[in-house]
Amino acid sequence: MSHSFRRLGESDLPLLLGWESLCFSGEEWTEKMIQTHLEFHVAFGLGDPEIKSYALICETPWEIEIFRIATLPNYRKLGLAKNLLMALFQEFPKKEFFLEVKESNYGAVTLYQSVGFIELERRKKYYPDGSTAVLMKRNPSE
Repeated sequence: MSHSFRRLGESDLPLLLGWESLCFSGEEWTEKMIQTHLEFHVAFGLGDPEIKSYALICETPWEIEIFRIATLPNYRKLGLAKNLLMALFQEFPKKEFFLEVKESNYGAVTLYQSVGFIELERRKKYYPDGSTAVLMKRNPSE
């Protein structure tokens, strides 16, 4: 099954709000947060043709920071997040990637390690719930 990879824009704001609610219940970004992100940063989606996985990123001349990456609940464990990451790596082949993830999110940590991310540091009690953040980095493709 082929998945389309596309840049998301302000017209996708209602969809992003719904996806945030489904994927990050209780920790979802507000409409203003997403709107501001879309105004100053970039978002991408992956689907066939409906988006089932999305990423909110910040692009600088040297690096990409992944702020959010998620797959809709009914489509998890199908490799979509990995495919989305691979598409992002192809889109930005010469840039370092950074992200932070909750230490307790073992599935995500394992996924990130499987595509070349390495742990840089841990930030204790980083999140509002007191959990630890793992800061990870992936070097550009050589």
